[in-house]
Amino acid sequence: MSNIFASAVDTTEPIALFERKSGETAVPEGVSNSSPLHTNSFYCNMLVENRDCTVWTHPYSVWNSKTNKRFGLAAYLARDSDRVFGEGDPAEFFSHPVGVQRIVLSSSDFKEEPSFSLHSLSKFAATARFSSKSERDCYLDCPLVQGMGFVTGVYHNCIPKISSQVGFKSVEGDTSPRLGTSKYKVELDDGTKWLVYVTLPEGATLELALKGKNEIIADKSVDDGIVQICFASDVDTKSYDAAAGCYASDASISASIDGNKCSYSLLYLTKGSLNSNSTLVFALPHHVEAFDGETKGKATSITLQTTTKGKALGILLNKLTMVEELTMKDVTWDPATTIPGKKANYSQTALEAIREAAKNEVNGDVEKDLNVDSMYFGGKVLAKYAFVLLVCHRILKDGGLTNLLLPKMKKAINRFKSNKQQYPLFYDTSFKGIVSLAKEGSDFGNGHYNDHHFHWGYHIQAAAITAFVDKDLGGKWIDEIKHWVNSLVRDIANPTTDDKHFPVFRAFDFYNGHSWAKGLYASADGKDEESSSEDYNHAYALKLWANVLGDGDQEKRADLMLAIMSRSMNCYFLMSDDNKIQPSQFIGNKVTGILFENKAHHTTYFGTNEEYIQGIHMIPVNPVSSFIRKPEFVKQEWEQKLQGLVGNLNDGWRGILMLNAALFDPDMAWKFFSDGNFSKDHLDGGQSKTWSLAYCAGVGASS
Repeated sequence: MSNIFASAVDTTEPIALFERKSGETAVPEGVSNSSPLHTNSFYCNMLVENRDCTVWTHPYSVWNSKTNKRFGLAAYLARDSDRVFGEGDPAEFFSHPVGVQRIVLSSSDFKEEPSFSLHSLSKFAATARFSSKSERDCYLDCPLVQGMGFVTGVYHNCIPKISSQVGFKSVEGDTSPRLGTSKYKVELDDGTKWLVYVTLPEGATLELALKGKNEIIADKSVDDGIVQICFASDVDTKSYDAAAGCYASDASISASIDGNKCSYSLLYLTKGSLNSNSTLVFALPHHVEAFDGETKGKATSITLQTTTKGKALGILLNKLTMVEELTMKDVTWDPATTIPGKKANYSQTALEAIREAAKNEVNGDVEKDLNVDSMYFGGKVLAKYAFVLLVCHRILKDGGLTNLLLPKMKKAINRFKSNKQQYPLFYDTSFKGIVSLAKEGSDFGNGHYNDHHFHWGYHIQAAAITAFVDKDLGGKWIDEIKHWVNSLVRDIANPTTDDKHFPVFRAFDFYNGHSWAKGLYASADGKDEESSSEDYNHAYALKLWANVLGDGDQEKRADLMLAIMSRSMNCYFLMSDDNKIQPSQFIGNKVTGILFENKAHHTTYFGTNEEYIQGIHMIPVNPVSSFIRKPEFVKQEWEQKLQGLVGNLNDGWRGILMLNAALFDPDMAWKFFSDGNFSKDHLDGGQSKTWSLAYCAGVGASS
């Protein structure tokens, strides 16, 4: 079976439409941009501003320590007891301390702050290098890889030093796990226990000794010496012993499909030597739920707390393989539901109501509605009208309405395809991507790579639907827009390094199981995502475009992303009453709000109203929504958070909440949208009455 990540969308130069120039963010010193740079990956705090904010590999968090006598890579592991909760029941937020230097990999040769650089950057990894400014060829390399089992430092021509802000209570040697590797047991003043492994080249020797309360220093310099640390409180250390001396240096992804099942693997590249022929890597809960037999068989007894992803499980294997059911494989253009026993119910009454709404909305002034200074809001408008077009053609089968709206949609999309919107796009030659000319702070930070999967997702979706209808009517409009749409696809979902013009999967994180929205901004709490629904909407958009284009591998990748999110969203973002992953004090919120790497905050970036917080995880309701926002969860959310407030809303949020209600009660939603007194004020700017009615009927509403 072939690897669905092996085939590129395209490998040619980005289309000439996009001007080439540097973006607002400069590539930092010590980083090469000869290849595309990742902007939304876990290590990007090390690329921006002071380059000293934390990055989360899970379960460990690490950062560039600029503290005197503790220069180097600081490491921290969160415990349940470290977690801080906000006020309220359920709690408004939970978070963890940042900046506590429990352990720092350093060198006594670092008399002053060393030079800091990043090397070997990839989707899943980067190597942080700390170089002495006074000693030639003296540097410390620290590979940072998602899920890494150890915090590892490789010392080159320098004296290893391990520091602690907390202070060392005791350090003692332990039985060596094998020839060439020494082992030390360390206890900190906060009661946490750690292990230190030192692996040396053949013939080399080195001893560590405690100096004062805050430093462990080696007795000599070493070249190519490996120092590894790991958290060992309440842990069976035999698995650490088996993996010590070997470390992950990079990772990649592969996947193959057999029928309705997809097996995907995170493949770890390792260096060093070891006893077990495998290093130790940590898997998150959504991985563990989907393990194949081999991976499950290599599970250890080591479980360590992460900050916002539950407990991570240690695996003695160089790959993690998961198997997902592709439940949305056959979902494309029509509404679909997971409500047992429900199916489409386009009665004559329903069709008449949908047609009346469509007659009004196809006459909308698409061009006027698109007169916005935002790729995000422009994309929402395009997608809204695209779904009206889809209903007219596919459900109503009304050629008159279809032929009235289709040319409007082509003209509207052509405005963006010609780069004639208020803020044109350009190709950033620094980080290698397509960004808006809007300045920092505008359009939700698009120019700094914020939210690209949200923004482009709507545009790709609108283009896919319009091309589908045109193609179904015998047209070839897709040939006119193919390269423009593929440019957006490549910017957010390029599957392979064979495409030298865009990073691999800018947004979607195959380790965490969802995308990150934050781009090139430093953040004390790491990357974040505010809208889980616009995340899976972008994958659905990729699926539609691949379907109409006939790109089988791209459609399979989108199906896999949707399957992964169906699991991960319900682990981390959408919290049913029986959720065992997020803290019990928090799950009553039903949705996280903004999920960061270090905290979850039940709020939004644009306000604290409950309808905002819940609703941003709903929009837009589309054919795959029911497979991720499952009926039982939506019912719980409605009864516990929404039914008491929705009647008091008189804006578009009311329509958002009511269409979401169709995910568990289509009849209630239908009655709302079909009511003779329905007000268009209750429609969000990205929502139409036509699609709302068509969706309700399409998932079984009685009319």
